Amino acid sequence: MLENKSISLPKQMNIPAGWRSWAKLGVSLFFLIWIISKIPMGNLKDSLVHAHKPDLLLAFFMVNLCMLVSVLKWRPLLTVLQIKISLNRLLAFYYVGLFANNFLPSSIGGDALRIYDVARESGKTSGAVASVVVERLMASLALGFTAAVAIVIVSQQSNAMVYWSVGGIIASCFFLLGIIFYYPFQEKGFIGRFLYRLGEYKKYPSTLALVLILSFTFQACLVLVNVFIFKAVGFQLPIYIHLLYIPVIMAVSMIPLSINGLGVREGMYVLLYGYAGVDATTAMLCSLLFFTLVTISSLAGGVIILFRK
Repeated sequence: MLENKSISLPKQMNIPAGWRSWAKLGVSLFFLIWIISKIPMGNLKDSLVHAHKPDLLLAFFMVNLCMLVSVLKWRPLLTVLQIKISLNRLLAFYYVGLFANNFLPSSIGGDALRIYDVARESGKTSGAVASVVVERLMASLALGFTAAVAIVIVSQQSNAMVYWSVGGIIASCFFLLGIIFYYPFQEKGFIGRFLYRLGEYKKYPSTLALVLILSFTFQACLVLVNVFIFKAVGFQLPIYIHLLYIPVIMAVSMIPLSINGLGVREGMYVLLYGYAGVDATTAMLCSLLFFTLVTISSLAGGVIILFRK
């Protein structure tokens, strides 16, 4: 009963939220303008024109494969909570969330829409929230370990920021997993039901193991997206470079500082790939190509919204 009850908030509470959205848009524009001001635009245009199109098509394919893997790792987390939705429907929900990311803070803003869609279809809001939270948690754990493996392989290419970022991701994930597994949650109120649903996952270690394996698969696909993008513009870097930097870039872009991580992500590409000898123009171009391929893929979500009943 409580899950379906709407709570009225005072009108004045909407004003700060609006200001926050404008502030995040301002952060996006600031970073983009600052980065672009440092880059020779003529070189950027030439690199884009001469980009190898077959490699870009492969990158586009890998972006959409990432979406399928994401749904495959989300579905078991719903199933164990008795939320049974077809793979096609969940894939549609994911594309709708990806489309919503274009207008929401950070690169995970669309998660709220995924939760809404599952809750609307199943009537289980707390379970929908718990599934998305655990999915993101397992994905972050895989992200951190992927970067950690790369650090072990090529420690001389790393720097203090990468070490601290990766260590922070892994430590945070284990801390939250510890709470989920060992805290005795009580099923009282919406927050209580949500926390209780989180605690339910400790009964299904095999499901969590499967989700973690699929999360590593997702990270591999994401790395391959960037391998093909860099190859398309004439840069063939060792794969461990991408294994090292992409997890950190994706983690930073999840911080709600800008709209869809725009500007922040580009800055991280320029900064980190600069350590590998990639010039700022190429790093910026690769980041924008990644953003463009994801945005084009997300348009399927816009079409789904358009034809929803």
